[in-house]
Amino acid sequence: MKHYMRSYWAKYKQLYKKGLKGIAAFLAIGAIIVFVLATIASRGMGVIFNEVMARQTMMRGTVTVESLTATPWGTLSFTDLVWKDPEGRELLTVPDGKIRVNMWDVITRNFKASAINGIELNDATIVVDLDDNNRLDFVPASPDVNKPLSEVEPRPKPPKKTTQERQEELGKKVRNFNWEGQHLNLTITLRNNQLEIFQKNRHYVMKNVNSKIHLDSNRAIRIDMETGKFGGTAIGDGLTLKGRVDLKDVLKHRMPQLDLQFDVKGVDPSSLGFGDNIHDAMTLLTKVTGDFNRPLAKGRVTMPVLRIPALTFENVVGDVTYQDGILNFENVNANVYGGKLEAKGIYNLDTRAYTITGIAKDLDSSEALKTPEFVVPVSANLNFKSEGQPRDMEVWGNFWSGEGHYMLIPIKNITGNFHNKGRHLSFSDVKVNTNITTISTDALRIDNGQLTMGPLNITSHGGSNFILYDDSFDEIDANMDRIKSGMKEASENSKRASTLAKGVDNIKPPEDIKESFDDVKRQMDGVKNTFKGIKINDK
Repeated sequence: MKHYMRSYWAKYKQLYKKGLKGIAAFLAIGAIIVFVLATIASRGMGVIFNEVMARQTMMRGTVTVESLTATPWGTLSFTDLVWKDPEGRELLTVPDGKIRVNMWDVITRNFKASAINGIELNDATIVVDLDDNNRLDFVPASPDVNKPLSEVEPRPKPPKKTTQERQEELGKKVRNFNWEGQHLNLTITLRNNQLEIFQKNRHYVMKNVNSKIHLDSNRAIRIDMETGKFGGTAIGDGLTLKGRVDLKDVLKHRMPQLDLQFDVKGVDPSSLGFGDNIHDAMTLLTKVTGDFNRPLAKGRVTMPVLRIPALTFENVVGDVTYQDGILNFENVNANVYGGKLEAKGIYNLDTRAYTITGIAKDLDSSEALKTPEFVVPVSANLNFKSEGQPRDMEVWGNFWSGEGHYMLIPIKNITGNFHNKGRHLSFSDVKVNTNITTISTDALRIDNGQLTMGPLNITSHGGSNFILYDDSFDEIDANMDRIKSGMKEASENSKRASTLAKGVDNIKPPEDIKESFDDVKRQMDGVKNTFKGIKINDK
């Protein structure tokens, strides 16, 4: 029995070894056959490429390449790929790139969209058109792709057709790219591309676009994209887009669902219509969710500094939401002249119209007016409005203050209204209350940094009232300036005499001290005479 078992085991081992060798030989022969077939297929890849392009139906028109090389493992390298529509207009140009395919599909000549595993485009110019539902199509590039970003048209030029003709054209539009529900499962890599986007009446040109996009049309799109500077409807330093688009049940007419992080950096406010010369960088950090055709973005807006005429805001931070072309700002806070700003507003990306309201509290008047002698804490209600043109931005509101002083004059409070458009800031119904008088005016302006004043109504708390008119101000101001200068000079001469007196006895005061004080006296007399000539209206 023992001998029988040994004999059976020896025969089994021999059969097992022969089986393994047979399987190994079969696999080796199979691999060699596949390699040979792949090599043969790769050598005829130009013919195969042309055949595939002739059969495909997703891309309307013709696709040609200058040169094409392939490896047995399914990587096709090409140069100067050009996609043209039937009318001969270029839809896509790619200096060089790669296409990765499933070689078994090539060998078996099973040419389907699913045979493509990857596409790599280098230094390409890509122009896409998004319809009202954000469906993608490829179109010819505009002349703006060759312009500096600051000169790119903010909006596509309107067609020279009637509204009815335009609607009929849209209804009959032939798309250059039709997905047609084919299964796609590939990775798209973009390196240093230029991207032009048309969407409704928005237009963008983006430089240095780098991205990796994995597309499985039965499941999802995963995006990791970053761009350089961009121009058009908005001008900025770059954007990043990362996240996932859920494509489940898209063929059942369910909209793709978004889950993306979308950050826009260094946006130029003037490019959005926020004033004519406001270029302080704005950054938007948002989370995008919702349907693909109606995305909802929520996040934060930040600006290190925002300078508009007569106002400078620092450390601007707030909440922002976006949907249907409307940016809604809430809980916006900033520092302004030692105080705080709280604001909210609405901005229309298409019309560029906006309204912003806010309240500023405890501003330092000496910092705002650059006048260290004038110190009061000021609060104000602020309103910003524009109908869409940078030059029509208006700022208006009212202000009030707490106690402070002007030089040595104590001030109880100040109230008034203001209006600012361009570089012209005006004040009305201004009242300055002190312990003994109330000074009011309806005409106070700052034009390009120059202060001008109208009549001042001065009412003492004892009941008397008089008005200072414009023709008195210049003479008073000149005499006051001379008095300040004379007092300063006299003070300096007095200090100099005092220093000399410490080391010298019986020294006569310098003549210029006496002359300085005499000059001050003469200037004070001049002010007295000026007030005598002031026009006074008693009430």
